[in-house]
Formats: sequence, C-alpha cells, structure tokens
Amino acid sequence: MNPQLYGLSSAAWFSACGLPFEPSDIADARAYLDALGLPARMPVEPVASWEHAERIIRNPAWDVSWWEREEAERRALMRRCVEKLGEAAALESLSLAAGAEHEAIHGAAAVAAARAGVADEALVRAAAGAASMAANGLSLTRLAETGPEHLFVRKYALFEGGRWPLGIIAGVLHLF
Repeated sequence: MNPQLYGLSSAAWFSACGLPFEPSDIADARAYLDALGLPARMPVEPVASWEHAERIIRNPAWDVSWWEREEAERRALMRRCVEKLGEAAALESLSLAAGAEHEAIHGAAAVAAARAGVADEALVRAAAGAASMAANGLSLTRLAETGPEHLFVRKYALFEGGRWPLGIIAGVLHLF
C-alpha cells in the first residue's frame, strides 16, 4: 500500500477537541462549508466537552442537507473510482486504506475521551466512525484524483487538525 496515496497517519486525531479555536480551525471550517456550498456567514460554534459533543450528535434537529450532500458526493466519487480502476481494484484500495487506519483512529478517540474522563464506548465509536468516514472520503478523493479544494479534503483537514465536525443544527456548524 502506498502511504502517500492514503496519507492518513499524519492526523492529530481528536487532539484539539475541547480546546479554544485557533485561526486555522476557523479557516478549515470555512473552507469545508464553502466546499459544501453553504453560506460563508454560517456560524461555527465550539463544543467544549465530550458530553456536549454527545448532546450535539444526539440532537434530532440536525440538518440532513449537509449529510445528503456528502453522501451524494461519496457515491459520485465511488462511480469515478470504479470507472477508472474497476470495481474490485477500487474496493480493494479503499479497504486497504480503511484497515490501515481503523485501529489508530479508534485508539486516538479512546485516549482523547479518557483524558477528559469519558469512558462512554458508544461515544468513542461515534467519534471514530466520523473520523473513519472522513478518512474514507479522503481516500476516495485521492483515488478519483480530485483537487485540494474538494469537500472531503476540506473535511479531513478538520480531523487532521485534531477537531471533530459534529454537524449542522439550526444553521450552525458545531466543531469539537
């Protein structure tokens, strides 16, 4: 496996969760919102704790439009990858990338939660699942040879910086 193709090991998984925003966090969030086609003026709110993050991800009022946009893009990229590589090769490449990072992502989520005194395994799995989806999106963009402005590259940058984008509720991006 070519580590440059997947290039996921440089991420600082969950290391900045709960910390005050740096200018780069806001810039990465704005770039992600822009790549999603959402308004530049959309507020980005910090989430200060794992408990607050759990309340956000369990909120039934989250805006499904951003999720639907990501899923439509994931399907489109997968079609491009299959057309380019063939179905078996595309699936094998994505599987290798996922396997290479799954344990590291889950371990980092567990460590970050434990440091904050949180032992909720379901919350750790939710965090690891979100990061794994971002890693999958990055792998898709690399296999499909998209540019650096692609929404999955932008979303991955948030995770790479140690953040967890929790979702959009009532016109606000919640960033842990």
